[in-house]
This record gives sequence, structure tokens and C-alpha cells, in this order.
Amino acid sequence: MELRLFQILVPLLAVIFVISQTARHFKGKTTLFETIVINLFWIGVAVFALIPDVISNFIADAFGIKSNINAILFLSIGFILFFQFRLYNMIKEQEKAITTLTQELALRDFEKKE
Repeated sequence: MELRLFQILVPLLAVIFVISQTARHFKGKTTLFETIVINLFWIGVAVFALIPDVISNFIADAFGIKSNINAILFLSIGFILFFQFRLYNMIKEQEKAITTLTQELALRDFEKKE
């Protein structure tokens, strides 16, 4: 098996990101759940960089797609759409919380003036 440049660089970068994320957790900047999810993501990226053909062919076979490249593209698009939907819901929840807070502050200020 011939190692290509990305198969060296990507795992090294992933190790740096895992160490950085773990350090952020111990400083209290992220939750344990966030740290685990982000670290699993970067470990997955590193493994995929090391054995891309094995993983992409497995994904293609699992979903019944003939081309491993198409399988990776479809899976990536699916993840992007899922996370976009999650971000949209988070923004909506924040907007609702801000509206409620603004209303409560306005009512409190109005009561003080009376």
C-alpha cells in the first residue's frame, strides 16, 4: 500500500484537532458531549484518510450504490442537510427565546414606570 501525502497530513491534523478539542473541554469551554462528538468526527476523518477505498466501498455496498465516489457524495450531502436542519432549529429556538426575553423586559420596564 502506497501512502499518499493526504494520508499523512489529514491524520496529523486530526490528532491536533482532537488534542485541541480535549483541551477546550478541560478548560470548561465545551461540554463532554460536544467533545466526544467532535473527537469522533476527527477520528473518523483520520481513519477515512488512512483507508479511503475500504470505507468508501463499504458505504457504497451498504447503500447499494455502484460507485464508491457517489456513495461518499450522497452521504456527505445527507450529513450537510441534517446539520443545516439542526442549525435552523437552533436559530429558531434562539429567536423565540430572545422574543420572550424582550417581552419580559419590556413588561418589567413598563411596570417600573407606573
